[in-house]
Amino acid sequence: MRPAGPGHATRPATGRYFYRSNPRYVLRELDAIDPSQRQVLIGSSSGSTVGGLLFPADGAGSATIKAVSPSTARLFQQVTVPTRLPSPRWPGVSGEDLGDLVGAEVLEILVGGRFLTGVEAVAELAQRPVEPPEGRLAALSLDAIAYAESLCLHDQAAVAARLYAFHRVAIRTAWRTTEYEDAFRAHMRHALPHGLGGDPRWTEYAHRPWRAFRRRHLPARVDRPTAKLYVSPTTEHLAGAVAASVPLFMRAAEVLGWKMADTVDTMVRPDKFVIYLESWRALRDLAGELSSALAGVPVHGVPFTCDTGLDGLLSWGLDPAPSPDGSGSLADSWRTWVTARLAGGLVQARQAGLTGPQAHAAALRRARAAGVDTSTWQPVRGGTGVLERSAV
Repeated sequence: MRPAGPGHATRPATGRYFYRSNPRYVLRELDAIDPSQRQVLIGSSSGSTVGGLLFPADGAGSATIKAVSPSTARLFQQVTVPTRLPSPRWPGVSGEDLGDLVGAEVLEILVGGRFLTGVEAVAELAQRPVEPPEGRLAALSLDAIAYAESLCLHDQAAVAARLYAFHRVAIRTAWRTTEYEDAFRAHMRHALPHGLGGDPRWTEYAHRPWRAFRRRHLPARVDRPTAKLYVSPTTEHLAGAVAASVPLFMRAAEVLGWKMADTVDTMVRPDKFVIYLESWRALRDLAGELSSALAGVPVHGVPFTCDTGLDGLLSWGLDPAPSPDGSGSLADSWRTWVTARLAGGLVQARQAGLTGPQAHAAALRRARAAGVDTSTWQPVRGGTGVLERSAV
C-alpha cells in the first residue's frame, strides 16, 4: 500500500524569485460592489471568508473575476512593487501558496527578466516533465482532464463541474422513482451495525444528500486539514462494503466520522462512501484493515485521489484547512480544490490557443504549482484559496 502522508511537488525554490500583484487586476472591497452582483459572484460565501474581488483592470467582460481570502487580499495590496517572497513579513506564505497564486494569475513572478503569470509562468518554472500516471486512479484522472478539455468550454466553473463529476454512473430511468430510492435507503440502513443509533460515541447529523455520522462532542468544523479515506465499490456493492467496513472502524479512536450515499444522485458517484480520520497513521492503518476485509470487491474508483493500492478501491485526499484568517476556507473538499485548479489551467490554456496534450500538460502544471503530485494525485499541502468566476 502507498504510504499515507504529504508528498513532494515541484514549486518555485524559496527565496529565489520576486513576485508582484498582477497589474491586470484591481482589488475591490465587498462593500464597494452592488449587493446583487456580489451575490452572483460569491454565492453563499460569507463576507468573512472573502476578503475582496479581483476585477480585470481593463474591464474585459470575458476575463475572470476572482474572489480572494482576506490574507490573499492583503498580500495583493502590499506587493504592488516587486517583493522577494517568502519573507519574514509573510512567514505563513509558502512555495505552494505562491505557486497557486501565480497559477491563478493573482501574482506575477519574475523569470528571465520578465514578469509572467498563469500557464506561461508555471510552464517556465516546471523543473521536470509531467510524470506518467501510477495506477488505475491516476490514469482515470488523466482521462477526466482529456474529456473536460475536449468539451471546449470557456467557463471555469463549468469545466470544474465536469471534472468533479467525471466517472459517475449514468442514472437509469427506473432509479428515478420514489419506490427505488426508498428501497435503496432501506438497504443501506440495514447495512449499518445494529445498535449504532444508541452508541454513545456517535451522533448522526443532517448532511443531505448523505447519511453522515460524527464522533459525539466533536466540533462540526475542525480547524486543520482533514485526512479522508474514500471507499469506492461499484454501486451494487456499496451496501456490502458498508456492512463490512463500519464495524472495523466505529470503535477506532482516531476516526472522526463517515458519510455514505443516501440518494440516487450520491449512489452513482465514485466517492459514495468516505471516512474522516484524525491522522495519517490512522488512515494508513485503517486502509490496511479494509483492504483485507474488502478483498475482491468490484471497484468503481475516485478520480483525483491518491490510490492506496493501485487497484482503485481505497484512496485518500486531504480536505483544506480553514483560512489562516480564522474565517474558514474558500474551498470545502480536496477534490473541489483540485478540480478548480485544473479547470483554471484548462481555461487559461484555451485562451492561449493550446489544445489537446498541450492543454492537458498546462492543467497538470497548474495543479503541481499549487502543491499536487499529479502522477499520484497525492496532496502536498493546502493552498490559499482563490475562487475564480466568469465576469458578469
